[in-house]
Amino acid sequence: MWHKLFCIIYIINTLTSAANGIHISEYNETRLILEMNSQISELRTVQEHQNKLIEELFKATDLQVLKAEQERQGKLIEDLVKATDIQNRQEKLIDGLVKATDIQSLKAELEEQKRDGADKDSKIKFLTEELARLSKLMGDLNKQFNNQSLRVKQKEQKMVIEEVVKESDKDNLKPQTVNCTGAKSNGIYEILLSKFSSQPLKVACDAVTQGGGWTIILRRMGGSEDFYRNWTEYKKGFGDLSGEFFLGLDKIHALTTERKQELLVVLQDDKGNEVFEKYAEFAIGNEDQQYILHTLGKAGGSAGDSLSYHLGSKFSTYDRDNDNHNRNCAELFTGGWWYFKCHFSNLAGNYNGNRYGAGVNWHSFKGMGYSLKRAVMMIRPKK
Repeated sequence: MWHKLFCIIYIINTLTSAANGIHISEYNETRLILEMNSQISELRTVQEHQNKLIEELFKATDLQVLKAEQERQGKLIEDLVKATDIQNRQEKLIDGLVKATDIQSLKAELEEQKRDGADKDSKIKFLTEELARLSKLMGDLNKQFNNQSLRVKQKEQKMVIEEVVKESDKDNLKPQTVNCTGAKSNGIYEILLSKFSSQPLKVACDAVTQGGGWTIILRRMGGSEDFYRNWTEYKKGFGDLSGEFFLGLDKIHALTTERKQELLVVLQDDKGNEVFEKYAEFAIGNEDQQYILHTLGKAGGSAGDSLSYHLGSKFSTYDRDNDNHNRNCAELFTGGWWYFKCHFSNLAGNYNGNRYGAGVNWHSFKGMGYSLKRAVMMIRPKK
């Protein structure tokens, strides 16, 4: 078809060239025109056919594209259907699994209910028997109460019992002084200290050292507690009774006022060497007296006496200067103590303090530049 079209175009071009370049006769011109018209008509027919073919070609192309698109969409729909089927199957499996789990739970619950039912039956049987027994007992008691003389006797007994209970309650309300002398082992106990409070007081007791019976009033053993405290804190006490603590000046005053006390100081260095110093008596004043160390008996032991220097000294803290120095010793040496000018002992000093006099010091054991690893002060009623 394309070849024929080119031939016609070529003929037209040739005829045109001939018409422009060659002189022909009128007859030949007329004939030529007729042939040209014929060729043009044929050309138009060919062109129309060509256009039809091109149109059909485009349609075929569009149809092919459409077909491919339909196939692609069909494949997508098919994949979607498959995915939906898979999801449906998964949902069915999940539903089946849930149902199976529910059935298993239901079985377990039924078994538990059966067991509970058996237990309940046993309890009901027991309660029924117990009720019958109590009913019989009540019947017997009713018979006994019908006896007038028995009723009078029981009334008298009831009155006696009530009087005994009242007397017992009175005895329980009486304040009783209990101290660590009754402790069987080391630990925290509650004692009654009538001159301090009507409520029990918790203290740490040492039932082992030198015969036991000691109430611990100060303990340093690791530096976990800060002893650079104010007046109020030393008055009330602070720390952990199972670790480092200071019992409190009010409690110490009450203990030393209620009964005469002896004092034991136990010290240890960082190599484990342990020494002690015992004082035959120990007592301090009240807050109005600034908790003065007014009593300190004869000393004896392996640590040496570094406390007698402080006898007659009032207690001082960084916010309450009661010492005889021109500066506040508690502030200078970071503790609360019975400072004089300033100290030969400072068991409430800074733990591990490396400055002279500012650590946990005991002059006659290791000197003023050495901070002790452990220090304990405890008191015990004198025998």
